[in-house]
Amino acid sequence: MEVKKKVRVSLDNPSIGRINERCINCGVCYEICEHQVGIDHSRESNEPSCINCGACVQACPRGALVTKYNYKGILNLLKDTDKRIAISVAPAVRVSLGEELGFPLGTNIENLLPSILRHLGFEYTFDVTFGADVTVMEEATELLMRLENRTNLPIFTSCCPSWVKYAGMYHPELLPNLSTAKSPIGMMSTLIKTYFREMNMIEDEIISVVVAPCTSKKYEILDGDTDYVITTRELAYMIKECNIDIPSLKPSEFDYLMGHGSKSAVMFGRSGGVMEAVLSTAYYLKTKKTPKQGTFRIPPASGLEKRTFKFGNRLINVAVIAGMTNLEEILKSKEDYDVIEVMNCKGGCIGGGGQPLGPKSSEIERLDTRIRALDNSDNDIIYAYQNRQIEELYEYYLTMEKRESLHTVHKNLSHLVKPKKEDINE
Repeated sequence: MEVKKKVRVSLDNPSIGRINERCINCGVCYEICEHQVGIDHSRESNEPSCINCGACVQACPRGALVTKYNYKGILNLLKDTDKRIAISVAPAVRVSLGEELGFPLGTNIENLLPSILRHLGFEYTFDVTFGADVTVMEEATELLMRLENRTNLPIFTSCCPSWVKYAGMYHPELLPNLSTAKSPIGMMSTLIKTYFREMNMIEDEIISVVVAPCTSKKYEILDGDTDYVITTRELAYMIKECNIDIPSLKPSEFDYLMGHGSKSAVMFGRSGGVMEAVLSTAYYLKTKKTPKQGTFRIPPASGLEKRTFKFGNRLINVAVIAGMTNLEEILKSKEDYDVIEVMNCKGGCIGGGGQPLGPKSSEIERLDTRIRALDNSDNDIIYAYQNRQIEELYEYYLTMEKRESLHTVHKNLSHLVKPKKEDINE
């Protein structure tokens, strides 16, 4: 039997592990990693090159590559009555978790999630869309400042940790162009441990857990205020192992103080959603006019979408990218753009490596159905700046000094890969 190349996985990889006895050396993981994800294995150093996206886990036909699970440890924490544990749920989870629980494809179970999480034992339940609204406010402000000063353009979105790591490894020259605003889960955990704790006069430390569609978030939280990330699949395992009787649960809402986000924040779950949310809010901050709904909408990128929008008294050129191979193409003409959204996974977070698995033959239908479910989310608050809770956060709590905690510094990770051959020859 021909032994094909397979991706190397380090033992300390926080996102992915390999069960060697299941591996049949088919080479699928290597092909996906190199040709879909864009990892240049010819530049691999002693350490495996990995951006933690989980595409190899989704592609492996034998289940040899697996997500590293953290949910068992969280179940043990929930049994410790002295621990105060908050859990926040990312937008894409609400329209995909149901697939693991017997609901029809694309069912939005947002109203059941708080009840499920409370039955599991979490003291506080939050919606990450609130953090997404904060990300939008900060990133929109950053965009306007860069446009005015003509510095570090184009601005790249930075919500996708696989993209941020890829940039650090292969394109450190782009790091000044990345938005410094923390991702929505980073915003949530920072605010839970400061704002929420102070407003409720909680003396004890709060453990912050996030449910994400993304295996790469397990890498992202190695630095920051989030203590644990579990994937959509892991939450499903918890529910099943704890024998939660879903049909007996009544709908409920996330905890109020940080429980409500805008519809544009829900759209963070799909490709093009971050761009639409940031441009809509930046447009309002610049013109004091509310854009018509859909003005800055870009259909979920099949790979690469380009648009030009009227933005006040000027035009703004944008690109929405899904997949690093499409990124390399756009970088050849990046000076032509003002804003570039980059997501690693097909369809955006909705197709993340921690989402429910299914046959490759039905992948497009699965992603399209999840995206439609997000688009059909019912929410009276359309944009971040219309969110009264966001207004209160900025009016009563976020001084300029405290706003600094909502930003991060992106790391140069070029030491993780070998230089390009042409760089060596110079």
